[in-house]
Amino acid sequence: MKQPPLAKVYEALSAIADQRIKMEADHALVTSSNYSKTYTVKFSEKQYSSNDNATYWQHYAGYPIIAVLIKQGKIQIPENEKDLLTEFKNINWKKLNTHYKNKYDKAIAYFLNTVSDKDRIQDLVKQIFNQLMQLDIQVKGNRTKLIKKDSK
Repeated sequence: MKQPPLAKVYEALSAIADQRIKMEADHALVTSSNYSKTYTVKFSEKQYSSNDNATYWQHYAGYPIIAVLIKQGKIQIPENEKDLLTEFKNINWKKLNTHYKNKYDKAIAYFLNTVSDKDRIQDLVKQIFNQLMQLDIQVKGNRTKLIKKDSK
C-alpha cells in the first residue's frame, strides 16, 4: 500500500470525532469536513476503494478509508487516548487545506496550535499511521458518483 500523508490520519480522526461515517454491510458513507460531499468507501476482506480525490488520483488510503478502518476496529484508538477525539471535533480540514494551499504540514501546525495536548495528539496520530502501514490491504479509487450537498 502506498504511504499517505500523515495529514490524512488527522482528517480521519475528525470524521470519527464528528460521527460523519455511516457504516453499511459492504460500504460506508463518509461526509466531508465541510459537509459538502459524501464519499463512498467500498470494502471487502482485504480490498478498500474510495471516491475521494486522494485515494482516486494518488492511490493511497485517503481519510475516508482510514476512518472506516478505525470504525471497523482494524485500526485501534487506545482506550486511554479516546478523550483526545474531542480535540478533532468540528475541524474544517477542507478550509484549512485550501487556506494553506494544500501544504498539509502547515494546516496540521495550525491545528496543533489550537489543542491542549499537542504531544499526545501527535503520538496518537503516529500510532494510527503505524497501524495503517502494517495492514495487509489493497487500496484503489472507485468511480461511484459523489454525493454533493450545500456546504456549511
